[in-house]
Amino acid sequence: MATELKVLNLAGCQSLKRTPDLSAFKRLEILILASCLYLEELHPSIGNIKTLISLDVSRCRELKELPKGIGRLVELRGLHINETGIEELPESIGALKEVKVIIAIHCPKLAHIPGSIGNLASLQKLFLCRCSPLTKLPDSIGNLASLIELNLSSTSIMELPKSIGNLQNLRILTIIGAGMTELPDAIGTLAKLKKLEAWDCKNLERLPNNICKLISLVDLNVRYCKQLRELPEMPSNLTALTITCQEQSLPHLSQLTLLKELGLYVCPWLECVPELPIGLLELYIMRCGKLKALTTNLSDLKHLRVLQTYGCPSLEPEVLNFRRTWKREL
Repeated sequence: MATELKVLNLAGCQSLKRTPDLSAFKRLEILILASCLYLEELHPSIGNIKTLISLDVSRCRELKELPKGIGRLVELRGLHINETGIEELPESIGALKEVKVIIAIHCPKLAHIPGSIGNLASLQKLFLCRCSPLTKLPDSIGNLASLIELNLSSTSIMELPKSIGNLQNLRILTIIGAGMTELPDAIGTLAKLKKLEAWDCKNLERLPNNICKLISLVDLNVRYCKQLRELPEMPSNLTALTITCQEQSLPHLSQLTLLKELGLYVCPWLECVPELPIGLLELYIMRCGKLKALTTNLSDLKHLRVLQTYGCPSLEPEVLNFRRTWKREL
């Protein structure tokens, strides 16, 4: 019977410390070991399951390593190691030519990603978020030609390798709360990037000047990046822009004709907001204490549906007057 089994679900098995010899499972496709809280070891025979498509060891907090034989799982598509004690990914992981998804969220001991990861030609999603010991990515990350989404949030990565500019299929880059001080100019070559989430990067001081070349970028969020000194020219196709900045002024925004949502958060030195795109639907201005005026008359924003302000005392009369007019029109 074991030779025909395709799905083996041992999730939550609290007595399991070591998986048994799995060599008999010749057709197994899905192995779920999630929440086996005392699991310490995967039997090396797991590498003999040539049909395995998905392996999930999430929340196996006592699991410190993956067996080297994992590289023999030639059909593996998904690897989930969330909330484990794994300290590094084995070099053999580079042999997983068919893997599309690697999810390693909140692995508090994960400190090393091998250079062989660049061999994963089919990899589309790589999540390494909340892996606080992780300080760098190998340059070979730029070889992941199929990568669509990369999440490095809440890591200790201080800089992105320049090779990241080679990820020509990357659509989503998330670095929320990461430790880097700047983004490489190579970011400007990511022609298909649609979403860049970089909020709460407390050390981030600058964005690359060529960010305006990201013709596919529609959502840029650098909220609560309190060291960000100035903003370069913005990409023209943005529909959502959320920023924190230490400058007295912002770059021109009126040319962002597709912009629907604008958020200005904790810009303590900002004195004036430049002319706004007339198609704006939502406007959020929070804790911009020195902001005295908007260049655009709010009544000219005919499509505006949401207006929220807080901590902008000099702006309150203008906003209050607009809201009165707004109510009368409604």
